[in-house]
Amino acid sequence: MPIHQIAERAQRPEQVIGLHYFSPVDKMPLVEVIPHSGTSPETIATTVAFARQQGKTAIVVADKAGFYVNRILAPYINEAAYCLLEGDPVETVDAALVRFGFPVGPLTLFDEVGIDVATKIVPILVTAWGERFQAPATFEAILQYGRKGRKNGKGFYRYGVQRRFWRTPREVGSAIYPLLGVTPKAHINPALMAQRCVMMMLNEAARCLDEGVIQCARDGDIGAVFGIGFPPFLGGPFHYMDHLGIEAVVKTLETFEHQYGPVLPRVSAC
Repeated sequence: MPIHQIAERAQRPEQVIGLHYFSPVDKMPLVEVIPHSGTSPETIATTVAFARQQGKTAIVVADKAGFYVNRILAPYINEAAYCLLEGDPVETVDAALVRFGFPVGPLTLFDEVGIDVATKIVPILVTAWGERFQAPATFEAILQYGRKGRKNGKGFYRYGVQRRFWRTPREVGSAIYPLLGVTPKAHINPALMAQRCVMMMLNEAARCLDEGVIQCARDGDIGAVFGIGFPPFLGGPFHYMDHLGIEAVVKTLETFEHQYGPVLPRVSAC
């Protein structure tokens, strides 16, 4: 939802600004504040103060497709999907990232967001940022079979109903693998799987800083920890890159690019 397009028809465009909350809103501490190029400094300051009064941690991000958090999340989930398409079971992919330190796995998160919602966003990101955001076409097939995620009780997992609340996922939907055209068998090293997914997030975070989507690395770390659940003991994507060493990060990305080809995005100059 481009904020500048809303401002184009507003009588007071300098007072138009976006607030992007994260689900579930009552539990997630982050909010992205999104001014457009004509938003006044007073409006930005007022909105940040408003978010703080709500008990939220606010970061100011640029009015560009995906903003910050969703933009770095998409390549991470896409890479998890490619691991799935290579034959690793749903629960194995999720377990690898939980072991790395995320509160939930990427495919569980996909179910939480909604496969229908995520699939609708993909073309917008591809148009804005290129083919590295292209999700596997098989996700459309999943959606066509009515698997929207937790909201309708079936996605990558099957969900039962208890009173008014959804239970946590109990089992992988048996129909998911035929839809994807794979025979599940764990074979990718979990540490490698986690590294592949996380490196995609780091790469996109570096791009966001280079392009001014976030104002500083600190905002990038706060956004990832509070908005996605990036392992807080690693400090966030930028702190983690500093820990690994930028040369090591770039070398790993180049190795993956050579090994997996078009599956992974081009290496950015992080």
